[in-house]
Amino acid sequence: MTRYVYQGLKRDLVLKIAGITKHQYYYQKKPGKQGRRPSKTCLKMVDNEIVKVMNEEVVNSMTTISEDPDTDYGYHKMTFALMLLGYIINHKKVYRLMQENMLLKERYERQPRPFVKYRRVIPEGPLQVLEMDIKFVWVEEHRRHAFILTAIDTFTRVLLGRKTAYNIKQSLVQELWEEIIENHLQPYNCLNRKIDIEVRNDNDSRFVAKNVQKFFKENSLNQVFTHPYTPQENGHIESFHAILSKMLNRYRFWSLEDLDQCLTLFYEKYNNQRIHASTLHLPPMFFWQQWQEGNVSVSVNHKRRITKFKLLIPYHQLSGNMSLQGVPCPQLKPLDGVENENYNEKCSAATFLQPSV
Repeated sequence: MTRYVYQGLKRDLVLKIAGITKHQYYYQKKPGKQGRRPSKTCLKMVDNEIVKVMNEEVVNSMTTISEDPDTDYGYHKMTFALMLLGYIINHKKVYRLMQENMLLKERYERQPRPFVKYRRVIPEGPLQVLEMDIKFVWVEEHRRHAFILTAIDTFTRVLLGRKTAYNIKQSLVQELWEEIIENHLQPYNCLNRKIDIEVRNDNDSRFVAKNVQKFFKENSLNQVFTHPYTPQENGHIESFHAILSKMLNRYRFWSLEDLDQCLTLFYEKYNNQRIHASTLHLPPMFFWQQWQEGNVSVSVNHKRRITKFKLLIPYHQLSGNMSLQGVPCPQLKPLDGVENENYNEKCSAATFLQPSV
């Protein structure tokens, strides 16, 4: 191009013909590697003061979190887990540190699947849309499947209750919802708040039973049924069952008591410790608490049927209110009376599980 300029063509005309800018024409690459050197320190909130800590401390925190199979996060969730511990860090540095220390999870290709159109739920607050479903797991003692009945709140993703038995009968379904009404709906004062509570479930015979439908009507609960062969309409509880399956597949259970004890610990961890991407990367119970305190804003797009949340305070400011070792939620009662501070001791002493081969 320089040759044409020397032959008498105007520079701007040549650049226009070539389709490049003046910056591109005059740019000369500098020798050596470009960019800033990786930092060796990180900022952390300690006793309401921001201090510098070495990257080794960040790596130790990531290793501790990754050692628990239930919190073995990828770099994106690991970023929020570190911010909840007080670190001021972004996902790029977390990715680099995890890559350098062999902590990155292996990427996997998602299999293509067909998508169907279904009515999305768009709750604007807790306890507006609830879902329940049944999952089964094998128990060795009687060589048969046990059934797990679970109810979940679609807004906060909090597990409201659970029943485990070899047979799920109509009476057990009613017993579960009596506990949910007593422990959650009545304390939240749903009637006075005029919350129209919707309970979603599939067409299982125990849910379709007349006594169960009558029970829901008597307690001002609007029971609705999903269309046949459309689990997407009950997607929140189905998503939880996928997480539950991943945990259950690690063990083999000898008795129903062993299974029930394991579920008690896991449900408490899911509600109070495990980070959930749909709740601003906060544990469900802690997300509920922050929503009650006004630290979470909600915007609903009724046309697209999408609910979006936004945290109104920085994540590192939450480090004084919670810890990944236990989340204090004084207004919300933990399931089955399990105390958060004793959770890790119970997990380490759990000899009732036989690892699967």
